[in-house]
Amino acid sequence: MTVSFPAAARRPPDGVRGRRRRTIIGAARRGLRAAVLLAASTGMALAIVAAPAPAPADAATGAPQPPATPSATDAADAANLSVVVAPAGSGVVSTTVVSVAVAVSNTGDAPAASGTMTIALSRSPLATSAEVTSWLDAQTVADTTVASVPVTAVVARGTATATAAVDLGALGALAPGVYPLSAAYSSPTTGTQPLVAHSVLTVPDAASAASGVGVVVPITAPPTTTGLLSADDLKALTADDGALRTQLNAVTGTPAILAIDPAIPAAIRVLGSSAPASARQWLADLLALPNSRFALQFGDADLATQIAAGLPAPLRVSTLDPFMSARNFTSTAVAAGASPTATPAPDGRTLPTLDQLLDIGTARADVFWPATGSAPAGVVAALQSAPGASGSTEPAAITLVGTSALSGAVGARADAAGAGILAYDDGASRALRTASLASDPVHQGAGLAAASAYASVATRGAASSAPLLVVVDRATGRSATGLRAAIAAASSLAGRTPWDLDALLAAPAASVSVTGGTADDPTRVDALHDLLDQENRVAAFATVLADPTLLTAPDRAEILQLLGNVWRAAPDQFATALSDHRDATTTTLGSVAIVPPSDITLLASSAPLTFSVRNDLPWPVTLTLSATPNDPRLIVQKSADVSAGAAQSTRVLVPVQARVGSGESTLDLQLRSSAGVEIGPRVRVAISVRAEWESVGIVVMSVLIGAMLVLGIVRTARKMRRRRIAAATAAHNPQTEDVDG
Repeated sequence: MTVSFPAAARRPPDGVRGRRRRTIIGAARRGLRAAVLLAASTGMALAIVAAPAPAPADAATGAPQPPATPSATDAADAANLSVVVAPAGSGVVSTTVVSVAVAVSNTGDAPAASGTMTIALSRSPLATSAEVTSWLDAQTVADTTVASVPVTAVVARGTATATAAVDLGALGALAPGVYPLSAAYSSPTTGTQPLVAHSVLTVPDAASAASGVGVVVPITAPPTTTGLLSADDLKALTADDGALRTQLNAVTGTPAILAIDPAIPAAIRVLGSSAPASARQWLADLLALPNSRFALQFGDADLATQIAAGLPAPLRVSTLDPFMSARNFTSTAVAAGASPTATPAPDGRTLPTLDQLLDIGTARADVFWPATGSAPAGVVAALQSAPGASGSTEPAAITLVGTSALSGAVGARADAAGAGILAYDDGASRALRTASLASDPVHQGAGLAAASAYASVATRGAASSAPLLVVVDRATGRSATGLRAAIAAASSLAGRTPWDLDALLAAPAASVSVTGGTADDPTRVDALHDLLDQENRVAAFATVLADPTLLTAPDRAEILQLLGNVWRAAPDQFATALSDHRDATTTTLGSVAIVPPSDITLLASSAPLTFSVRNDLPWPVTLTLSATPNDPRLIVQKSADVSAGAAQSTRVLVPVQARVGSGESTLDLQLRSSAGVEIGPRVRVAISVRAEWESVGIVVMSVLIGAMLVLGIVRTARKMRRRRIAAATAAHNPQTEDVDG
């Protein structure tokens, strides 16, 4: 692949390494969004029907009735239908009459007949998160029918909805708890076996004194293969309908705890005055929010993969100076949202420091949030033993871990063998994520009802004052409305009041053990090893530059972006991004090299040989050209300094002396940086020595010159002789006078 490098600049990702700008804005993002939505819809069966459910039990005998076998045509049509049920008010009962919404979706090309939705409720409460999950994944129906509502015909690739009023007063008083709710849809299309969806109703305990709840919401960008988002990326993402603006609008005015990718504000700040106006406004709005917050790793890089790869601490960027151009900064305005005290640029202008670029506002340092389910005990212990990964001087690191990976009943604050933990409820968090991604009110309501149920049973067995923590997990493609609804519901789960990050950290810690969490995917670990190997090669190669960070800083930023957790949902795109990065690294390493010369014939015993060094980088490089003869018949100057200008080829002269008159030899050429690193491949040059022809030529020339001198002398002598003879003749024969004259 041919890569054209730009003119010298301070923003190398625009072409230095031929990076393709692969922010997922377009086809790649659509593919990722589809994968995320598929994962969300299949990860937790809130209400979607995978198969028809068994018929309810016989009222007289209590024995289940055998299901009828639908016809082949009915089965084919029914396979295109799905059902969802959602009680109003996020499933929390506040009156004796509860409104329950149902929806039937038809993905087929033919309409589905109208039918009836039967709502049923069980009076046996669910006591644990496991029981809630089991019910939501079940195929049975609840035992007491409480309502029935007709559903109109469903058009092809459409949805029909209906609402039923459930009178709970007719059932008698329900004790506080979580109750199974089902909706069975019957129509000529489904045959005699209905399609069943599941949800839950939560009856709150008015007598209990609920504690606080914390809601963590990530602020992250779509995946990118460049170290920082470009100006065009930022303009699109911070526009009114952009993903970053959508996230910010959703959290504004809420008590959400923000988990912010610091690469986003850095991408805006490095552009200085050239940053899009919408991006500068987005950053100003972010910094103005009063929400408590913490920084994710740069690019929201995958922490578990780094620990599994054997790294002693998470990777960090050391500088972002190569991304900045001094012309975009003035001495009074360093960057959007940054203070003016920073590093002077070569032209006297002031550039922001790394800390200023990465600033997200007042934040708690050393808070780590591994991808959900990726934090086994080894990861938690490693993160605890490597504080300061974010540059903090605070002694205690905190890791966010799902409660399913912890033993025992626990609130939000826990401690595992000295490791600080913020434990978020997995079930409620999954449900909130699903609700935030829902495209219609019924699916959203089903997710929120499930979240309420999980929250109701989450801290049973823990101290009554134990707070609850939930996360609206990482995802792309969310609407501001969906995300905001999920945050609003989460902020009052189980009648709790919202807490900020400091309040959660100040809560008493329960002693737990980390017993769950899965080992990281070996494919991702191998990919990181490969990326680090490439980084080492680039770092060695970069010693040709006066400032090696021009190459190493963007490379480290790109590696962290490739480690972003968002790639977990798109393994195919991740593999493509890795391949592109590998190709770009190969291009970079080959950008400085000796131009292979043709064979050389040496017709003299000594002469300077001319070679050419190619530099495709947009910066000048300093090298040493080493020349090594392969036999003693050639005496060569062993090294020659090379100063190659940016994006050009430079001629280098190497003096050579032959010890023989004639013969064949070879000369090995190798470029090295000032650090002694070999640059480019070794080049072997074939040299034919014909030094005897020099002697022959000298003899021939001497003979010719001598002959010409002799001929000249002879000619001159003869000419002088003729003159003397003529003069003598004239003297012996004087001219006689004309006597007659």
